[in-house]
Amino acid sequence: MTQASARRPRADAQRNRERVLEAAEHLFAAMGLAAQTDDVAREAGVGVGTVYRHFPTKRLLVEAVIARRTESLLAAARAAIHDPDPGEAFRRTFTRGAELLGRNRAIAEDVAGGMNLPALPPGIKQALFAALSELATRAQSAGQLRADVCPADVVMLVSCVAHSVELAHRFDPGLRRRFVALVLDGLRPDVATPLPGHRLDLDDLHRLAARRGGH
Repeated sequence: MTQASARRPRADAQRNRERVLEAAEHLFAAMGLAAQTDDVAREAGVGVGTVYRHFPTKRLLVEAVIARRTESLLAAARAAIHDPDPGEAFRRTFTRGAELLGRNRAIAEDVAGGMNLPALPPGIKQALFAALSELATRAQSAGQLRADVCPADVVMLVSCVAHSVELAHRFDPGLRRRFVALVLDGLRPDVATPLPGHRLDLDDLHRLAARRGGH
């Protein structure tokens, strides 16, 4: 066997994996978590066994799609940190996160059901939380975001928007834009009233998600 032919199966496997991910992203966006592995295989034009070789469970496939989409949000959040207008950078990133949910029903259902960031590799989750923290801190320092909001509040608000997105797929596509506008107005410092309760951190969000999941 030549070196080129030895590499060919690996390249074919990678192409099949990409086809499966693209098909899954399309179906999960349209059908949500109701889409099944058989549906993904048909959409990708591969056998079910090929899907299972790359993603032994449907949950792993869902998580791979979520990670793929969230990486684009992370890149946008990191780029927004360098925006000279911190308030606009924060608002744009929050809106983009809501749009990400709006384009993919499965992500919206996953976030709404988990009260947390979606299932992500720890590195992506920590990096996204760090980027959101910096965006919030910069906006607060510029007087464009209420001072008593913490990054975990932002994540929880994204979860609330996710719930509205999940409803919007069935009832009213305008709900996402409505809820995003309401949230962003509520985060303005000029209309802020003191917040009750204590500040959350990322560990608190993990504990809330685990408690909801019965772990």
